[in-house]
Amino acid sequence: MAFHIALFYKYTPIPDPVAFVVTQSTLCSKLGLTGRLLVAAEGINGTLSCEVSSSSSSNGLQDWIDHMTSLPGFQDVDWKLSDGDVAPFGETLTVKVVNEIVATGNANANGACDEIANYGGRHLSPQEFHSALTNASKNTVLIDVRNTFEHAIGRFETGSGLSALEPKMRAFTEFDGWCERVAPSLTDKKVLLYCTGGVRCETASCMLTRRGVGDVSQLRGGIHRYMDAFPDGDGLWRGKNFVFDNRVSMSTPPRPQQQEQQQPRIPLPAVGAGDVTNVVGRCVECHIKYDILSGNRICAVCRDLVLVCPRCATGLREFHCGAHQALKHAFFVFLDGNFTVKQLEEQRTTLVQIVPPRGRRGGGGGVGVGVGSGKTTDAAGSDQGESNGQKRETDGVAGAGLSFPAAARRDVVRACRKQLVKIDAALERKRDRDRDRARAKQGPNATGGTEDTGNNYPDDSWKMRCRSCGLHETVCSKSRVGTLTRCAANRSRQT
Repeated sequence: MAFHIALFYKYTPIPDPVAFVVTQSTLCSKLGLTGRLLVAAEGINGTLSCEVSSSSSSNGLQDWIDHMTSLPGFQDVDWKLSDGDVAPFGETLTVKVVNEIVATGNANANGACDEIANYGGRHLSPQEFHSALTNASKNTVLIDVRNTFEHAIGRFETGSGLSALEPKMRAFTEFDGWCERVAPSLTDKKVLLYCTGGVRCETASCMLTRRGVGDVSQLRGGIHRYMDAFPDGDGLWRGKNFVFDNRVSMSTPPRPQQQEQQQPRIPLPAVGAGDVTNVVGRCVECHIKYDILSGNRICAVCRDLVLVCPRCATGLREFHCGAHQALKHAFFVFLDGNFTVKQLEEQRTTLVQIVPPRGRRGGGGGVGVGVGSGKTTDAAGSDQGESNGQKRETDGVAGAGLSFPAAARRDVVRACRKQLVKIDAALERKRDRDRDRARAKQGPNATGGTEDTGNNYPDDSWKMRCRSCGLHETVCSKSRVGTLTRCAANRSRQT
């Protein structure tokens, strides 16, 4: 079974996105296409595919492309075509209206089409981008505009010491905040951007340019086009190109010189990593070469994909990404039945050191921040000390001996605060069970045991618990966390 696949985007005004979606949904279904098509007032972005039959010469995907090319504004779309033997989207077709074809958190206040026209970077062909990397000077900065897990399994490596800056993002919505921090250190640099298919670079270049970064270029067509231009692995791309469908990733064959060196190479660990000569990813635990991402291995803190080899996975209770390795012994999703009271209290002690008192806000932040150091490092590698005589705050973790990336600190504090609520609830449930067991052993007429607090009810019952914070009625009435939708302590809705 074979499939034709097209990756595409186009920034062009669409007057009526709703009507456009209705028309496209009908057409795609009629042509037997599957995939995802996002439509906004600023344009379209998506990946579509169709099954290819050896007994038929029809090609629904090509028919759709021909139709789109005939529409005003879509004549010059860069259709990035590829083939695969896995159904990229199963039998699913999604055509929907969105606010932005690439979610930026509404960073493009004036509309993406106008932003790109006014602030967009210079487009470089794969050959021009290759030349720029090969002849890069010390003033050149290469930025990977993709998420952390994408960067982990594939990236450009020049061999000349130029490494891509990786903004440590879980989603592209975080890029604007990253730009705000690093743009001042890039104003005199030659900046090169790249992403999967080019669409994220369109808005990323605008974010940098409007902040005063004058020399910004981007890889036209993204990694996809670069791999097309250097199909034999003789370019500067290493590893795999992550794609957001069932294929998971695309890769190029090892370079010829790599193939010649395969005989004396280090023996491959039996973990299914494939040919390690073209593997750049590493297991977050043991650091052997490994680049297979799995939806079953996600971070307990941020839900991001984590590179963990099967050998390490078998010994882990839950997984933690590189940004949250400091929490690997203190932050878990599944608490009930998995931990003793002592273990839960130890987890709580660690997290309490991270969460600052209510009302306190963490200070500034650079690209890489050592928590408790009071010091940041910008994109160009220079140190930034205290600003205006003001000491940078560290979100209450200076005494914890833990370190997190600057962009992740606020999310870490927020997640730890919620986790503390879960741990408190789990501790309360566990103590209830212990009291119930003690009473059962003592018998119905026993005295002198644990005092009956009135919380003698099944642990899985929500009748006496707050549905928002999960605490018992006696605790919830004393310590409320966030907005309560229904507080069991007062038996009524609260705001």
